[in-house]
Amino acid sequence: MAIFNRLARDESGNVAVVFALALIPLFGAVGALIDYTRVSNLRAEVAAAIDAGLLAVGSQPPMSDQQAFDTVNKWLETHIKPTYQGNWKLDSVVQQKGGKITATVSGAIDTTIAKVLGVQSIPISVTSEIVSAVGKVEVAMVLDNTGSMATKNKIGKLKDAAEALVDTLAKAVLDPSDLKIGLVPFSQTVNVGPNYKDAAWLDKDGKSDSAKSLFLGQEVNRLDLFKAMGTTWGGCVETRFGYEASETPADSAKPNTLYVPFFAPDEPGIAGEGDNGKKNNGTSPPYDYNNSYLDDTPLGTIKADLATKGLNDALTLPDYRLLEGDILKYAGSPTPYEGTTDSLKYDYGPNSGCEMAPIMRLTTNTAEAKTAINKMIANGNTDIPIGASWGWNVLSDKGPFGDGVAYGTEDWTKIMVLMTDGNNENQTGNELNESIYSGLGYVWQEKMGVPADNKNKSARTAARDDKLSEICTAMKAKGIVIYTVRVETNNGMPSDPVMKACATQPDYYYEVNDVSKMVAAFEDIGNSIQKLRLAR
Repeated sequence: MAIFNRLARDESGNVAVVFALALIPLFGAVGALIDYTRVSNLRAEVAAAIDAGLLAVGSQPPMSDQQAFDTVNKWLETHIKPTYQGNWKLDSVVQQKGGKITATVSGAIDTTIAKVLGVQSIPISVTSEIVSAVGKVEVAMVLDNTGSMATKNKIGKLKDAAEALVDTLAKAVLDPSDLKIGLVPFSQTVNVGPNYKDAAWLDKDGKSDSAKSLFLGQEVNRLDLFKAMGTTWGGCVETRFGYEASETPADSAKPNTLYVPFFAPDEPGIAGEGDNGKKNNGTSPPYDYNNSYLDDTPLGTIKADLATKGLNDALTLPDYRLLEGDILKYAGSPTPYEGTTDSLKYDYGPNSGCEMAPIMRLTTNTAEAKTAINKMIANGNTDIPIGASWGWNVLSDKGPFGDGVAYGTEDWTKIMVLMTDGNNENQTGNELNESIYSGLGYVWQEKMGVPADNKNKSARTAARDDKLSEICTAMKAKGIVIYTVRVETNNGMPSDPVMKACATQPDYYYEVNDVSKMVAAFEDIGNSIQKLRLAR
């Protein structure tokens, strides 16, 4: 009996049993913590993989829903630890309008120690979404449409690249109204469109010094001259001399602030001979004039008319300038100039040099933007400053269009994408004007930044380079972001310091040595503008 009494009094076994029983929930709790840690780690890895996959989708040109799904799924399979694979699945990838892309992953992870509590698996669900950080943007694409763009189908590749940029940005914005696109095709001038013939900012009456310098100092309504010849103004304008690097509003009280309608004068020679000034058995002047489309008035008649008008200064000008600036032949019954079947291309005539698609003002209609892009053609010499200055006009809130939001408007960014395949060039030739007629007029009108008698092509290029730098500096001072693209130039220069300096920062300058890479460059610009961020 004593032994049983002793055993009855011994509580050590009871303590062990109670302690063992107490360990069961404690062990389960620790196991649950371990399994929860495993789930948390997996959730973090899955979230990171989804984020990376969505960023990969968002940074590419538009893709189908299936392509987006496959892209995200690949990132998941590549970046999640192999020990976790098979415990999850990608449920969906949803591409929403406005730049939102959402992906959801669900599944379960088998527990280890937590099984003692009856928990066999823990469900997981991870959702990630990206939206573009592009905000609201106004983008002016200022694109080289010069003759050299016809080689190697550069103009075709440029169209593809510009469309790719439109698509990239359209996909990034949260609302279609957050993206405004403008287009400025340029060569030796720009085309605002003949529908602006009545615009208040146009120097219709020829009162500016720039307009008068061509017509022997006389104020001439150039649009009336077009009518007199039975044709219409093509829509091109000349450089606003003295105001290229400013937003000074056009003011009729200050004629030099107005934009002069482009009017290529009839050059000496037999009407209809175009650039054949040396032919016709010596009856034409012994020079290669490019644009003879009217019969010239006899010099004696011109001088008598000038004397009657008291324009004695004009009488001292060289004869060829008298022949070009004589309004009598334009107002008479001229021989119609010859054009090609394409209304944008002129063999010669008052619109010679105006062979380009018109400027497109800022629009939120991406289809309209693509239509305008596909109208571009390649022709003419290169004057980058006139393109850049009109890129600024397109973005400006002042004029001549005034479509841009005010500078500093919250959430809005103004951007110019400036592309060229060459250097500033003003053609010289064997004729007394020493240049073709362009948006800068003739060299003797001194709007290029060189003396009237300057025959040095390099000096002309340098002067226009300086003007481009001035325009870019002024635009950047207003907060406009500038990207520049230089494509496969003929002179083999490895880089262009002027275009590079024009860009807002060095990595915003693109040197594209292979025309086939132009699309990739424009897509990269779109991605740079886009700068995707994670929403959640």
